[in-house]
Amino acid sequence: MYYSSSSRSRGYRNSGSRPYDPNDNFRLKSRKGSRKTKLIFVLAVFLALQSLYLLVSYIRMSIAEADTLELTLSERKQQQELDILRPQAQKLRADIETLGKGGLPELTRLEFDKVLTMDQDYVKNVVFTVSGKGNDRVYEYKMVMHNGSLNLIHPQVDILFFDPQGIQVGMSRLGVQNDGVTPTLEVMERGEIRSFSSQIQLSDNAKPGYFRLRIWK
Repeated sequence: MYYSSSSRSRGYRNSGSRPYDPNDNFRLKSRKGSRKTKLIFVLAVFLALQSLYLLVSYIRMSIAEADTLELTLSERKQQQELDILRPQAQKLRADIETLGKGGLPELTRLEFDKVLTMDQDYVKNVVFTVSGKGNDRVYEYKMVMHNGSLNLIHPQVDILFFDPQGIQVGMSRLGVQNDGVTPTLEVMERGEIRSFSSQIQLSDNAKPGYFRLRIWK
């Protein structure tokens, strides 16, 4: 059967297809490669942003830890300063209370015919007595010492006397001469207990109101 060229051409158009083009595979591969490149780019951007976020978070955490460490060190320093100042404040409060009661800081009120417990180094207690009348009063004391250490000691004690206004009016030195060097008492053995008595010399017939011990070591 013979077909005309017009019939073949019409039949070709009616078939709904087009001639094969070898570049079609190349275009298809290019489109796939482009999609893959975009996907890689998006993933790369996402990873970069995530890395940046992690870096910023790490920096913030490091700064926070440094601030916390600095705050902790500051708190420890303040606590140490408070530990140092607290005893001073307590002593100052005690001094203020003593002043409020009419006393004087660092001085002990002198009371007669009463055993005053001292417990300062080897001085255990002291008793003051007064006799006579008017300007003829005589003041004396008796001191008890105890060597509770493991060493031999030369007892050397000064008793400073003050009037009710806190002015020093006399001193009694026990165990050493006035040069402050030459001992006048024998050494005390370990565990030994001794008592010493002496008269108090005061200036201008002053009346003692307070005293303080000064123990030489």
